[in-house]
Amino acid sequence: MATYGVDWCHKDEKTAIYGDEGLLKKEPEYIHGDIVATENMPHHKCVELHHKGVKIYRCNTDLTKNIRERDGIEKTDENDAKIIYEQFKDWHVDGMIGNIQDERFRKFRYDLNLETLSYQVKVRAEAVEARKKSKQRTKIDPILASLLIDDVKESKNAVSRLDRKIGKVLEQFPIYNDFLKDINGIGAASAGELLSIIKDINRFPTVGKLWAYFGLDVRDGKAPKKRKGTMANWSQRGRSLILNDIVSNGFKMNGVARFDKETGELKKEASEWRVMYDKFKENEVEKNEARPEEEQISKGHADNRAIRKTGKEFLKRLYNEWKEIETSNG
Repeated sequence: MATYGVDWCHKDEKTAIYGDEGLLKKEPEYIHGDIVATENMPHHKCVELHHKGVKIYRCNTDLTKNIRERDGIEKTDENDAKIIYEQFKDWHVDGMIGNIQDERFRKFRYDLNLETLSYQVKVRAEAVEARKKSKQRTKIDPILASLLIDDVKESKNAVSRLDRKIGKVLEQFPIYNDFLKDINGIGAASAGELLSIIKDINRFPTVGKLWAYFGLDVRDGKAPKKRKGTMANWSQRGRSLILNDIVSNGFKMNGVARFDKETGELKKEASEWRVMYDKFKENEVEKNEARPEEEQISKGHADNRAIRKTGKEFLKRLYNEWKEIETSNG
């Protein structure tokens, strides 16, 4: 049985590996019982190693950074691999965790329900893309559209069938049954994608880390922005899911109060999350009006701030609920 510290570079899938005998020149032939400690190894690689019988431990995302800054170590993949290896050895003394409160590493958990959910979410995304293309290709040609009407209809039905499949898989997740299922504005597709992105709430020691993973934290007083030529260190699809799919199209659009057109009577009250968004928007407008004219922001900017704050509050609630469920389930 061997232990390895692995630093994975997502940009070109380059790996640096530090083992019991020092830095390795190439990836070893992992065998059953080996241990891999890693900071950012992608999920699919963890699954591959899991099926080989390798035990995988992930460290907090800022572990190597903190050690480098503390000890004045140059940032290289090789140095990070060595840091991960040494930190794991210190944490996992003789196969035991020295201090139960030490959360430098957490064991990778293979969850078949999660793998099934992630698969269905990806298949649905492909089906949605195929549906969009079929609509685009027939929209400008009415003769072609009439000829392929059954094909276009089938592409729509395929997405609906996948939504039902995702809904069935979601029933295996307590956080869905106890929290997400009853939120107005979150359908099975959004819930499924959200869980497949987060995977394990214990990956995030604080809600701030979860916000950062979704690109909803504050960096140098501003929201992080994608820069040309650099890779975003947050989930871009995750941020779009929260801000666009869940808050804008879900809470904001679907959570409004409903009135009877003929009588004007209230049929359905605004959802809790729509009310929250409205309050954030009102606060942003009031703060903006109090600013000097040259410092005022546009209505669209104020709206985006309200959407962002609602998204952060939703993730905070999700985080706390999920952590509570994890604690109660041991």
